[in-house]
Amino acid sequence: MSRDASKRDCIRSRSASQSMNLCRLLRRTLSQHLTQADHDAFEVEYQPVLERRQQKWEQLLAEEHDKLPERNAKIRRYIRKGIPAHLRGRVWMHYSGAEAKMDANPGVYQKFVDKAEQMGDQNEFADIIERDLHRTFPDNVQFALNNAQHPPVLEALRRVLGAFSLYSPSIGYCQSLNYIVGMLLIFLKEEEAFWALVAIVQSVLPAGVYDVTMEGSNIDQTVLMMLIFERMPHLWRKLSTAKNFWDTATDAASMPTITLVTNHWFLTLFINILPTETVLRVWDCFFYEGASVLFRIALTLFKLNEQKVMALDDSLEIFQIMQNTPKKCIQCQSLIEAAFKRFGSLTDVTHEDLERRRELCRDRRRSGHTPPPLKPRHVRKPFHAFETVSWKKSKRYPPQL
Repeated sequence: MSRDASKRDCIRSRSASQSMNLCRLLRRTLSQHLTQADHDAFEVEYQPVLERRQQKWEQLLAEEHDKLPERNAKIRRYIRKGIPAHLRGRVWMHYSGAEAKMDANPGVYQKFVDKAEQMGDQNEFADIIERDLHRTFPDNVQFALNNAQHPPVLEALRRVLGAFSLYSPSIGYCQSLNYIVGMLLIFLKEEEAFWALVAIVQSVLPAGVYDVTMEGSNIDQTVLMMLIFERMPHLWRKLSTAKNFWDTATDAASMPTITLVTNHWFLTLFINILPTETVLRVWDCFFYEGASVLFRIALTLFKLNEQKVMALDDSLEIFQIMQNTPKKCIQCQSLIEAAFKRFGSLTDVTHEDLERRRELCRDRRRSGHTPPPLKPRHVRKPFHAFETVSWKKSKRYPPQL
């Protein structure tokens, strides 16, 4: 084993039992939407699932001589069924491309940490980062203040966010990044969390999602509304006063008000939207399959709440339904199965399809004219058929996606 590989293994050394206990603690964080009885019932049902998945993954790694395999249908299936807690960090880093970025840039993270510390308050984002530290998972024991002292994870969070604000000046700092990095730090070491964040904003998500203009975020919300208009037209009529989607697609201000809810879903990657274990299961798929997973989950949540929404006439009540009911989705396996199997073509979106729709929305906003209708969707290829496509022409979407 190389010195670098040995060092990486040492960095990641965290026992399976420790990680599983941590995840159990995260899952049991109570809220007004889930009771102690809800958590207890879920634990009883879910623990055997975790044990089976751990055995499957251990067998897989034994067959692969402790290496993560190349992308294929089998590993995709394993990831969709859930990654064991003690392997999550390793799998996320590998398939998101974060590990490759970190290995290719030794010393870069520490350089930006040092620069952020030297700048202090001269960094325009220092104050807002400091305020957001205390808003990050305040009910989680790892993030709670102890005798007015910052716990180690908050110190790491400050360093990662400060370094990133200088590493990526087009973004600097955007609220919601604190939650994303906070979650990453539960499963990754500090430098790994930094490069995982870099991978998310540079590779996994489209450009501009967290930029000052948030154009990428607004475009994705437009695409989500387009999908609802096409695939759930009766629901669209409840969400929007416009009969035609393209009448609302000129700018973000014209979109249905429900996008205030869904935009928050996407920006936080569903943190504090779905129960913790459900978020982690979504992230497992997200780091492997990319931004299309966010659309799948969003469409699934609308479909699951379809009857409730259709029974309402008050837009505020619809807003509250879509804001609150996801917090009750503790049955993570059911949600994932609904997103990838149960609802079939309703939630089926590919990277190619999303890019095509994003470009249509950009053209609409640039020209102010309604573009020609989309051609009928072709017969969808299985996911692995897209995994062999050459991405050499695309700088935004390298092979890891």
